[in-house]
Amino acid sequence: MRVAGAVLTYLEKNDVKYIFSIPAGTTSALSDAIADSKIKAIITKNEAGAIYSAQKYASISRKLGVSIVAGGVGINNGINGIADAQRSKTPLLIISGCVHRWQMGKGAIQELDTEKMIGHITKYSKTVRGENEVLTEIKKAIEIAFTPPFGPVHISIPIDVQTSKMAIDLPSKVSFVNNEEQYDLNKLNEAISIINSEEKGIIMVGKGCRGLSKEVKCLSKHLDWPIITTPEAKGVIPIDFKYNLGNYGFSSTDAAKDYVKNGDATCILILGSSLGESATRNFNDILVKNKKVIHVDWDKSEFNKVFKTDISIYYDLSFAIPRLIHNTSQKKKRFFKPKQINKPYEKNHTGLSIRLFMEKLVDYVPNGQFISDIGEYMNFLFKYLPIRDNMDFEISLNYGAMGTGIGGAMGAYLANPNKQTVVIVGDGSFAMNGSEILTAKDHKMPILYVIINNAMLGYVHHGQSFVYGRTVDGALYDRIHISQTIKTLGIKSITIKDISEMDKISGFIKDIDGPRVIELITDGSELPPIADRFKSVSNNR
Repeated sequence: MRVAGAVLTYLEKNDVKYIFSIPAGTTSALSDAIADSKIKAIITKNEAGAIYSAQKYASISRKLGVSIVAGGVGINNGINGIADAQRSKTPLLIISGCVHRWQMGKGAIQELDTEKMIGHITKYSKTVRGENEVLTEIKKAIEIAFTPPFGPVHISIPIDVQTSKMAIDLPSKVSFVNNEEQYDLNKLNEAISIINSEEKGIIMVGKGCRGLSKEVKCLSKHLDWPIITTPEAKGVIPIDFKYNLGNYGFSSTDAAKDYVKNGDATCILILGSSLGESATRNFNDILVKNKKVIHVDWDKSEFNKVFKTDISIYYDLSFAIPRLIHNTSQKKKRFFKPKQINKPYEKNHTGLSIRLFMEKLVDYVPNGQFISDIGEYMNFLFKYLPIRDNMDFEISLNYGAMGTGIGGAMGAYLANPNKQTVVIVGDGSFAMNGSEILTAKDHKMPILYVIINNAMLGYVHHGQSFVYGRTVDGALYDRIHISQTIKTLGIKSITIKDISEMDKISGFIKDIDGPRVIELITDGSELPPIADRFKSVSNNR
């Protein structure tokens, strides 16, 4: 068997169902071997799309994401996706090709030391030069990817190693052992004592709580403590849960912001958040001021990095939350959620309202999996998009690369095909990575793309105006007709210019059998709730 075939056989043995890739000369043997496996290749239009999709697949499915790209140029094109996986702590395996071993150091086409180049943004990066080492290294890399905290790993395989033939014994399937004994039970017990002594508190839910919605809600009801969610954890708790005050951080809901500032909580329990800029309103210590601070996470490097905590607990939340429920005292029922978590809409702009559109969009997609790209509009989503039961929300905000949503949509859909995937993206990211809609068309993926066309780089235009009193040339540009462009590619699309036209959506997405595009025409005059981000750029709080 060729080494390349053995690699695919071993990935299949480890339940890999999809590989996101762009074929290249230095990965040709691996690409050829896919044809003899049960793994489906998703060939994207750019390596960025391949790695973004592998990252989204892994993030949502909680399974290993796999991408095969060329070394050098392929890795460089996809490097934002690798960095995104590193910041998102996503289990991602990148296999890159490499020039022949005898060509190394001689200036061969596309030669680059990929191993060293991405070593700082992966948990493990290795060029494998010996045929007998390939599978051992891949197994090791997968184990590292799934060792908490999760993250991306990289294996580079020279083309002549891929094509080598040899008798190969496949290593055993990677097994993941997560023992509670490795975590800090003593610290957790100290936290339980503090919680029992504090009557009123807040539970801050971070992205680390994904998959634990039921448990978090049970803890909240048990303690009678309200929940605030970080932007990356939006959707972990449905907005209509009686203890959920909504998003906190960039674009906080009015209820969450007011409760943190004016509420009488004396303790904050932080679950699975790195407490980054977007989760803390530009590192504003009002979140923790005059409160006992308890931080639970499986990544020790996150402790005391932003705020000094009273108790830092190294623990897997799937173990920690049930212990908190069973070992803390039930509190008296005193909390009452405000009837409205945001102030009523006031028209202070011209053109279509992004806020109103987002508040109504969920009515047309009751089983929606909403994927946000990066842009000014995402702040409307954080504050106003009401994620309910049977819905989900995903964004890669901490690294914040434009293109993650529209480029990663295929992985999101394949991770959760039973939900209607809805990608919300701006015209800037569409121009950058919009060709991946054609990948969805190639594979007949029923993804709905909502493209906000305001003929500007909104963050740039409004941010520059806020901080410097003027905008940079090029932030405003001539409007392109996205819907017309999409139709020439054989993809169905509609244009919405007014909220009254939203009824078009029902018929448009009925019997959806491939990608479809809704173009929102807006003039960008509705200012999003993003003062915290602008203040951070201007070095103010």
